[in-house]
Amino acid sequence: MRLLFTSLFVLIALPVFSQSVIGWQAPYPVAHKMYGNLHPRIKLDKHNDPMVLWGDENGKAWFARWGGESFAQPVNIGPVSTPVFASSWAGPDLAAHGDSVYITYKELPEEKNHIYVRHSYDGGTNFSAPVMVDKGEEFITRFPVLTADENGNPFISYMKLTKGYDAARYVMAGSPDMGESFLKDTAASILSGNTVCDCSPAAPVVSGNAAVLLYRNNSGGLRNIWGGVSVNGGGSFSKGLQLDSAAYYPATCPASGPHGVIVGDTLYTVYMSGYRENSIIYLTKLSLSTQAIITQPLTGEVTGVVSQNFPRISGNGIAEAIVWTQTVGGNNQVSLSFTDELTKGFPAAYDTVAEGVMINADVAIGGGYIYVVWEDHVTRTVMFRRGVYYRKKAAVENTTIFINQPQKGQKHFSVVMPGIVSCALIDATGGQQELDLSYPKNNDVCKVDLEDMEPGTYTVKLWDKDGRVYTAQLEIK
Repeated sequence: MRLLFTSLFVLIALPVFSQSVIGWQAPYPVAHKMYGNLHPRIKLDKHNDPMVLWGDENGKAWFARWGGESFAQPVNIGPVSTPVFASSWAGPDLAAHGDSVYITYKELPEEKNHIYVRHSYDGGTNFSAPVMVDKGEEFITRFPVLTADENGNPFISYMKLTKGYDAARYVMAGSPDMGESFLKDTAASILSGNTVCDCSPAAPVVSGNAAVLLYRNNSGGLRNIWGGVSVNGGGSFSKGLQLDSAAYYPATCPASGPHGVIVGDTLYTVYMSGYRENSIIYLTKLSLSTQAIITQPLTGEVTGVVSQNFPRISGNGIAEAIVWTQTVGGNNQVSLSFTDELTKGFPAAYDTVAEGVMINADVAIGGGYIYVVWEDHVTRTVMFRRGVYYRKKAAVENTTIFINQPQKGQKHFSVVMPGIVSCALIDATGGQQELDLSYPKNNDVCKVDLEDMEPGTYTVKLWDKDGRVYTAQLEIK
């Protein structure tokens, strides 16, 4: 493959907030209601096609890939004869990076069985045999949750308790070999000084050498959100930071955990906490270098909204979306806040994706699309909806960047420029495909893999951490 770059130019967004408009397509079920609908999770493969994982009430975990026009028939990803834990608020989890897909689940009964991870290196077409993560444990383990770093290696967090269901704490374990095995777990919640909330799942977030485990603590009934922070890729956790300052003393266990992403130096965390008589969604921004924290309600009080819950955040660095469910009168809504300029923050307005009776939702962004799934209790299915986002306006000016042309036989190109957070290729039809990024230690060079790109003319589009947009023409022959 030979790469020829022509007509190099750059578009830089001026400091004007350009609100995006989302065009939503009609929602439809991922699969028949016979497959259940508990705790759906969605991720994208390297072609930005969606993959969905969920559980049912019979102890099965189902996985469905996009088939071009709709989702293919689900496959059972768990053991044939042993049930898998799944409920509305916790269950099997999913992570992906390019063609690498990881699925984790907890076998029942929790007192005797273990946590497993299965991996796929072909976008979810075929999966490995289960790999036991918590082997040899003298504890009860619960609530496994996955993420993947920029190299595609998975990290897993889970809860450990004594055999009497006491002394709950969270740990994290990484895999050095793309999910073939996992290192011994590391305690991540010890610095909050108390046991954790034993009914709320945690969330691992990894970027470079930074690893953060987000979890809900329990200090005498105060259920604050904390982050255990590691600066050596999860090898040890040297800091514990309280991210939630609300005086949240719920009468019952909230069964609602946090979620987050790291963009540049900043950890963005979303979670549910108490606010006056209601519970609402908060967004916290934490500088990992200075520990400066900014926390604010995502929407604040909204007329008619009784409570908000189960937030999730996802994006590609510059464009990010937060999805949650909220109760309005006697009904529920799936709501979504979106920004295509993360440095400018999230707008006050949000979209209502669905209404009815739903509990949990998830979101993914790629290729210019926003994908949302939710647990729907009217249809008894996992529902899916796709939206495409458009910018209302863009103010630009010209500058230059340098692109290293590859040598013969290489299947990548690199860009020397600091602070790149996202990269995409736009084909002649306008279709946009997010590309995998890999960074050397100096973080000034972005290497983009083009191994599977078809010949043709493309536009290379890059975003940096300050919201600037760069473009250049690329011809692949």
